[in-house]
Amino acid sequence: MARTKADLKSGKLSIHTENIFPIIKKWLYSEHDIFLRELISNAIDALNKRKAADPDVDEKTLKIEIKVNKKKKTLQVIDNGIGMTASEIKKYINQIAFSGAEDFIEKFKDKQSNIIGHFGLGFYSSFMVAQKVTIDSLSYKANSKPAFWECEGEAEYKSDAGIQSKVGTTVTVHLNKDSHEYLEESKVKELIEKYSNFMPFPIEFNKEVVNQKEALWLRKPKDVTDEEYKEFYKKLFHDWEDPLFWIHLNVDFPFNLKGILYFPKIKSQLDINAGKVKLYCNNVFVADDLKGIIPEFLLLLRGGVDIPEIPLNVSRSFLQHDKQVMKISQYIIKKVADSLKNIFQEDRKKYEAFWGDIDQFIKYGILTDEKFNEAMREYIIFKSTQGDFVTIKEYCERNKTKDKPQKIYYAPGEDTQVTYLNMMKEQGIEVIYSSSVLDNHLFQNLEMKGWDVTFVRIDSEINENLVDKDKTEIVDAENKTFSEKIKEIFNKTLNTNIEASFNKDNYAEFIKKYPESISILAPFSRTKDDFTYIKPYDITPAAREKLGEKAFESVLEKTHFEVQAEVKHLKSKDIPAMIVFNEFMRRFQEMNFLERQAENDMLKNHTIIVNMENDTIKKILTFSGKGKNEEVELLVKFVHELALLEQKRFSGKELQAFIEKSNKVLKLIG
Repeated sequence: MARTKADLKSGKLSIHTENIFPIIKKWLYSEHDIFLRELISNAIDALNKRKAADPDVDEKTLKIEIKVNKKKKTLQVIDNGIGMTASEIKKYINQIAFSGAEDFIEKFKDKQSNIIGHFGLGFYSSFMVAQKVTIDSLSYKANSKPAFWECEGEAEYKSDAGIQSKVGTTVTVHLNKDSHEYLEESKVKELIEKYSNFMPFPIEFNKEVVNQKEALWLRKPKDVTDEEYKEFYKKLFHDWEDPLFWIHLNVDFPFNLKGILYFPKIKSQLDINAGKVKLYCNNVFVADDLKGIIPEFLLLLRGGVDIPEIPLNVSRSFLQHDKQVMKISQYIIKKVADSLKNIFQEDRKKYEAFWGDIDQFIKYGILTDEKFNEAMREYIIFKSTQGDFVTIKEYCERNKTKDKPQKIYYAPGEDTQVTYLNMMKEQGIEVIYSSSVLDNHLFQNLEMKGWDVTFVRIDSEINENLVDKDKTEIVDAENKTFSEKIKEIFNKTLNTNIEASFNKDNYAEFIKKYPESISILAPFSRTKDDFTYIKPYDITPAAREKLGEKAFESVLEKTHFEVQAEVKHLKSKDIPAMIVFNEFMRRFQEMNFLERQAENDMLKNHTIIVNMENDTIKKILTFSGKGKNEEVELLVKFVHELALLEQKRFSGKELQAFIEKSNKVLKLIG
């Protein structure tokens, strides 16, 4: 029988003010999607109550149906649960969780409230998306009559005898014009999977059961097979690849927590957003932004954690920081660290096999969490030039020296800086490979933690193993002249606008020490503001002789060179030059590189070690003595770029220019 407006009885909701709906829409629920979660949770509550109260009900028939009608712009949540009488609707719906608006805000704004599965407060979230909501219900109680209720999001409601023919409740949401997205099949399925995937009863949509029903973490670990873990992971995260491994969390005291953390393969260098740890409360999805309870580095993982007693605000979207949360966080960190250590100790080969997929996660955790740092820093491993993986402690034991702190040599990869690597291997010096963008931060951290080690990249200026110290320390007049000439040639060729810069006080001190220099340097200097600038390589040989060696060196000390040349005996005669960097300046630049993405800046300032023993270098000096300046410039720049090849990837233009230089060098040989 059709219902007319005249049949409906009117009433006012039991609240102190008519402002309750704006509060619900704008303050209580910040995400409109959760209205469906709340309506399904209410339906689940009704099904559980029917199961407990009605001995005649067939449990297998209990279910929830979701229906959409695009023509009528409605979404329905239908259950065959316990149902409600007209008086129960009045009690649970009209009184809005037994609280007036003012009392309601005071009661819930700062306190924990688990409202999942309770008609009233959760039900009213539907008004975020509705222009009207109706309830049709029939109680399971004998001789009950169907009841009807209707509200358009104002303080007034309407009620009447209902037309519900089967025990249960139908909530019909008449969607407002801004919420028609909830009529789309893909959207509805997405929300059911996201928020209500593990409800204990089937949820049907378009005659298909959408939810998984069982959350695997509710079972005991010994009762779950590896295949079940993998299948659950793939369904939950829509991933076709198996996870590397997983950790099953199951604790009842001092708090109740169950969950599974999966370690996925991390495909990029550092993808913090790759993981997704979902928080559930009694199987209902709450949030996946868990920085309050899951340490940031663990958010790289995937999985689910169900904490029935987690302190949440009323919208269940944000976590309150308290001692309980801290205890849970520390438990999870310890559990993860213990699991990783157990794998390392019991199956080292397995640990090494998936190291390349989890090293970013472990290093990130060590850098961001002190507890995890303490637990895991001894279990960091690096691939070594000896062909195996090695911990820091193992490296130090295998390469014992009297150095304090002990040097640990590292290279950025197996197929880069090959010349440097070969020189180290020839001397029997072990090198570890560092291929992570986090390693500079990690090295800095370990050095500061009192390990009594220092990390030295093989192209660092403090790597003395590249240089033949015995020969370099033999200084005679001939070697010194050769060294100074080569150094000057390279400095002049590889730098532009070479000037020494003295401030007012520095220059006064310099003149006081070398009074005759004021007239000697006059033709080669200029002043601006309070600074004096001198071009050292413009000073003629005669003027330089008058000035004296020490005064000239003082001028060079005040000169900035982007490329600083040093002349030494390298341990291989075949290498004309090598690029080296200040270890700590390079580290600082590379750490900033993550933010600034400025590779050229990183390579701009460096030192080139020119090999006194190399025939090409000797050839450069010969050409210089004969005044063949074009040949000198060509060879110097060629040697420099040849050394740079092991430090950077050339752009197309750079590679073309290098090839052109190479062809010209070949003509010199001919």
